[in-house]
Amino acid sequence: MPAPAGNKNAVGHGRPPNPGYSDEECIQLGEDLLIWMNDNLKAKDIVHMSQFYSQLKGIPRSQWESLCDRSCFHAYYERFRDWIGVKILLNKDMPSSYGNRFLPIYFKQVAEVEFEVEKKKIDYLEEKKAKQSFNNDDVSKFLALMNQLSSLQSARNIADINNNADNKS
Repeated sequence: MPAPAGNKNAVGHGRPPNPGYSDEECIQLGEDLLIWMNDNLKAKDIVHMSQFYSQLKGIPRSQWESLCDRSCFHAYYERFRDWIGVKILLNKDMPSSYGNRFLPIYFKQVAEVEFEVEKKKIDYLEEKKAKQSFNNDDVSKFLALMNQLSSLQSARNIADINNNADNKS
């Protein structure tokens, strides 16, 4: 059986390997990205990277993510990420909740600060919970008090019932 079309290895079975990008192709894609950014400096409708890589270039998300990790493309990617983040901050027509949602994506420092704040909250709550330990003697005294209050309440209810029955007769 012949190998599937596009299978460079000509193994004859299985899926062909994912197409990779050479360093030259990565640099060319980065240059295309810069040109696209400059062409869209004033556009207000650009809020996500997928508008470039998915809609314009037809690159699947998984390939885009591996492409962003390549050293020859990473500088372009960081510049692109910062550019879109600034566009979101400056876009007065966009609801603030929408912009705030994307800030941690485009500005990694924001995500790190938010993570640290949440970590401090969790640490504080765990520390507070650890300090709230009760010893067995305090728990047994509390339970005895609650039982005593319960029996007093029951006795009072019985007395009220008897008192009402006496008043009716």
